[in-house]
Amino acid sequence: ETRIQMALGDPYLQKTITAVSEILRSEREVAAKTQAIRNHLSEVESDKRYFIDAEFPQHLYWFNISDQMGLKFSDHLRGKIVILDFFTYCCINCMHILPDLHDLEEKFCDSGVVVIGVHSSKFPNEKGSENILNAILRYNITHPVVNDANIELWDRLNVSCWPTLVLIGPNQKLLYYIIGEGHTQELSLVVETCVSFYKEKNQLNIDTIGIALEKHKSAIWGLYFPGKIIYNPLKKQLYISDSSNHRILVVDRDTGLVVHTFGSGKPGLKDGVEEEAEFNTPQGMSYYEECLYVADTENHSIRKIYLQSGQVETVVGTGYQGNDKEGGRKGRSQEISSPWDVIVGCGAGSDHPNVLYIVMAGIHQIWAYFIEDSNWFKGSNHIQDTVIRMSGSGEEANRNNSFPHKASFAQPSGLALDNKTNMLFIADSESSTIRSVSTMNGSVKALLGGALDPMDLFAFGDEDGKGRNVRLQHPLGVAWDETKQLLYIADSYNHKIKVCDPALKTCTTIAGNGQPGLKDGQFLEAQFSEPGGLCVADNGRTLFVSDTNNHLIRVLDLELKTVRQFNIVFPQDKVMNMDTIDAPHSYTPLTSKRAKQVTFDPIPVSCDEVVTLKVNVGLSEGLKLHNEQDSMWQVIPMPLISISPDCPSRGTLHHSVLVSFNLLSDKLEEPTCIVQPASMQIEIVVYYCSEADGVCLMHQAILNLPLVVSADLKPPTYHSISYVIDKTD
Repeated sequence: ETRIQMALGDPYLQKTITAVSEILRSEREVAAKTQAIRNHLSEVESDKRYFIDAEFPQHLYWFNISDQMGLKFSDHLRGKIVILDFFTYCCINCMHILPDLHDLEEKFCDSGVVVIGVHSSKFPNEKGSENILNAILRYNITHPVVNDANIELWDRLNVSCWPTLVLIGPNQKLLYYIIGEGHTQELSLVVETCVSFYKEKNQLNIDTIGIALEKHKSAIWGLYFPGKIIYNPLKKQLYISDSSNHRILVVDRDTGLVVHTFGSGKPGLKDGVEEEAEFNTPQGMSYYEECLYVADTENHSIRKIYLQSGQVETVVGTGYQGNDKEGGRKGRSQEISSPWDVIVGCGAGSDHPNVLYIVMAGIHQIWAYFIEDSNWFKGSNHIQDTVIRMSGSGEEANRNNSFPHKASFAQPSGLALDNKTNMLFIADSESSTIRSVSTMNGSVKALLGGALDPMDLFAFGDEDGKGRNVRLQHPLGVAWDETKQLLYIADSYNHKIKVCDPALKTCTTIAGNGQPGLKDGQFLEAQFSEPGGLCVADNGRTLFVSDTNNHLIRVLDLELKTVRQFNIVFPQDKVMNMDTIDAPHSYTPLTSKRAKQVTFDPIPVSCDEVVTLKVNVGLSEGLKLHNEQDSMWQVIPMPLISISPDCPSRGTLHHSVLVSFNLLSDKLEEPTCIVQPASMQIEIVVYYCSEADGVCLMHQAILNLPLVVSADLKPPTYHSISYVIDKTD
């Protein structure tokens, strides 16, 4: 019993597995390493001390599986080699091993190997299953994941850090464990040898476990987890990193029209013109001299977009994750690790912009890329196209120091620049702090938040105040207001927008009620969901926010103190996931992923008749429509559906919607009058208030009406359906 509870903390197991690990990380031949693993597995099978109780508690919430009761070692996982990935979705190191796990899934999918993500949260915000679902979709995780919100399995197995991989054999014995990232070859060899070993013993169960991917359960149109946003006042354009659609959008600020798209929409690393190019989860951007520099995060590269020609080229990075913490090479020969944000500014002693500053989240440092030959700290010089470390030792910590290479960061993710004071501002996400770095000498100082102990990365919360008394929760974005000399902060896991006066070191919440959601209106009533980036416009009167998990851009009017959505108009061929849809010239979704999905009973229709559909939208007793905020409806363009020319496809919603449409018979399979699926979908956004207390809310829904082409030549041509919004919705 004691051994079971100690698990990874058992001295004997630690000693034996560490001995194998030392061999695998040595310079020995592969054959010798393989034999060491096989010898170890033989010992495991003959020694009951390796048995561990890794059974999942029954009440946990699961993702990516068809059986929502969850997986069990006593059932689905009997005879499997199971890799438990203890991770938390904020952790950059955890993100780094996902490609390794994906490769193992593909290589051994028919060999009895199962990867299971055990989400063990660091931050309170990460405990919520909906937030974990967003992370699964954002990172395209395709293996089962379980939400161990109270870290029960973590404690039982004595796991101590993220990420930790625990390998459990077909007889529920601990085979091996790996802590941290950067052990790709070791992991692959261990798994391959385990498969061979247990296959020889005929102990592997190769039956499927019932995968049901979350990404197949919902479709997102338009933006998909947008990361960062910047504004160009001269061109009145917004540049948006549509991160999980792997593209950069150039959007007209006045009309919302997407005027340029860079990236094919598929993850990859490819230079080319506009949509010929490929990105992989791009994040931060910086505009300089008709060019846009882009932190292409999961390509571990910096890309440069020539906005006039549309050409995209790679200027920094090899395309592979590196662990070099010094730099010094030319751009494309220098390996880097998960750049998250960039900004062009003046280097030490320069009177014009000559350096691209980079927050390197993957190795916890700030780097510099020299756009031209430049002077640098202590009289040093660097030639054009060189990339070097600027600040940070590479240790993950919250250490401030006047010597730049002795300072430490913890997953820096946001970057802003005050040209007047030559100061960079850093959103240091894992320490939940805002830090400042001098562009004159690289010295690092504390601005907001953080513990006195530099190794304490758990000083987070949600408290306004001054200096170290401030508490943030994993802030990802900062934006500098040159006019007002203020710093705006996307306090991501608190779902808030805050403002800092660096001169006074004060921090105040300006928007967001602290609960994840989607709600417009007055600042402190509004809701966001993990906003990841923001920018200042109109001389400090407006903020644009990338509301990441809502898949939206929000607009904050700093004078009226209101929040609203910024509608982006996509040309038809730029709307993601709509390859089969016959859309009009443009389509802008009204709703987000949070919209309630409602499906009605199918109705029969004829392929040569115009059908009129009335949708009655009601409110339950005690609710009323908002007097000042218009509710809206819109038909979602769908295959086979044609809206009558004299019938609007969107409008203001009062109490009902009337739509006339017909099926496109030339797109039906022959013969036309057979049972064939089609669908009419209407999205609604309803603003309503409680008559009792006056609290106002927003309700989003997508109403799905399946259509069946009827063999009956004369089905009804008029249909009416009703949908009622309840107080609990």
